[in-house]
Amino acid sequence: MTDETAPIKVRVHAISISDALGYRAQQAVAQAVADRGDYRIIGGHMVRMLLHVYPTANAVLRSTADADAALGSVEVVKPVAQSLVAENFTKTGGNIWFKDVGAEQRIEINLLLARTGAAQGIRAQSVPGVGQVDTLPELRFALMTPALVIDVEAHLGGTEIIEYQTRIPNLEAAVVLKAHSWKDRGSEKDLADLHSLPEIRDAHPSIEWLLGNPDPIGFRKDTARILKDLAGKVTRKNTGFPVPGYLNRLRFAALISRHIA
Repeated sequence: MTDETAPIKVRVHAISISDALGYRAQQAVAQAVADRGDYRIIGGHMVRMLLHVYPTANAVLRSTADADAALGSVEVVKPVAQSLVAENFTKTGGNIWFKDVGAEQRIEINLLLARTGAAQGIRAQSVPGVGQVDTLPELRFALMTPALVIDVEAHLGGTEIIEYQTRIPNLEAAVVLKAHSWKDRGSEKDLADLHSLPEIRDAHPSIEWLLGNPDPIGFRKDTARILKDLAGKVTRKNTGFPVPGYLNRLRFAALISRHIA
């Protein structure tokens, strides 16, 4: 594992069924991985947890029920999958594990693997005893950088409270992941998340940040290119991709210019 900060305590309140399912999914991942290896919660939950750690007035919380978890090696996937099955999760549709917990309520977990090599985008890999698991090269960067370790007290509604410890990428690694995700999919939810991340950086300038250095290399260089291209397109009337209606396009482009090399 990489060096990491001391655990950060946060208290969160589910404001919807989707929120509650998301926190349950994070807890299930933490229990399944336990001490079997390193991992990061990524995707929408990564951004949501960053916003709890770094409250930011101009960012927008986005609800999502399913939890994406990045694992560092094939050797970790099988025991984690077996642990989920032991907790009555069922594998379906590639790398998705689900468990029904109520009427039309389902906990979903998506396990992904870091991959080496120059090839970009999602590639499926066959894992003995598990099946197909999607892999992404940029997950290597997230797992190489120090995790933010978070002790979560989640209030799910009524009197129900769950507690667990989770691990997410730091802000810079989150920007790398979301930039690559937006490039691959061009989805509105990825753009919504990307909007929040520069706002965090702007509101919390003391966060460690190398994406603003003049000569980035590797994944940082790729990320800078993706975001500079996005900044040039997002202010156009016809972008060619969906943009959330609330997003201040000029401010978003300005923040990219301010904080990205």
